[in-house]
Amino acid sequence: MQSNEIEPILSNNLNFKNINHGFFTKNGGYSNKNNFSLNCSYSSNDLKKNVYNNRKLVCNYHKLNIQNLKIVNQVHGNKILIVNNIRQITSKIDADAIITNKPNIILGILTADCSPVLVVDPIRNIIAAIHIGWKGAIKNILSNTIDSFIGMKSKVKNIRLAIGPCIGPESYEVQKDFYKKFTKENIKNNKYFINILTNKYKFDLPQYIKDQALDKGVIEKNISNTNNDTFIEEHNFFSYRRNYKNNLKDCGRMISTISIKAK
Repeated sequence: MQSNEIEPILSNNLNFKNINHGFFTKNGGYSNKNNFSLNCSYSSNDLKKNVYNNRKLVCNYHKLNIQNLKIVNQVHGNKILIVNNIRQITSKIDADAIITNKPNIILGILTADCSPVLVVDPIRNIIAAIHIGWKGAIKNILSNTIDSFIGMKSKVKNIRLAIGPCIGPESYEVQKDFYKKFTKENIKNNKYFINILTNKYKFDLPQYIKDQALDKGVIEKNISNTNNDTFIEEHNFFSYRRNYKNNLKDCGRMISTISIKAK
């Protein structure tokens, strides 16, 4: 049963008259139990009708129909899908970033500890929604997305991006093999880790994402972070890692969305 009107977290960095966006919390939807309440993932054990109605709520926020919502099959990779029309079917396409320059298309990303990143070029009217976990981060999904913007005549100086709620550096505990994956890629990546115990570290995913954007030439003032930790903020966010720690097998997903308004 719906508990409240949904109120997403917004970024001032993406505040443009022709853009709607939101990092939605887990609150305000129809789902129950482990998926309470705005679960937007069909891969959970939630009732399909609950997920459908939750997604409709999100589309209502954009003042668009649910058919306008485009979500891909996220696989922790670096592939990008460009959406050119509302009729395009995306749900079975493996990708972790979605881009469009067309109005009335809602781009959606599902997360529960990974980072949702929303991107806008307000000059060229190009938007993107990116799913970035550690695998996608090390495979350069963000860099690939920025390259796609440039391929669509965007200038890096005009690109703005917002890093949404994800597992924070105080909560993201990893093992030494994880640490080695990143330092093998670049020894300078050790700056994103704090050694807390023998063979145990804490990893700063949001900072890693921010620095990737800076390395591509995105201006620092054009990068924002909601600074929410999904693992700690249990009342607002789903967390796969928190559920796993508590022996809960099922976990809902938040949705983060962005769209261009029609003129």
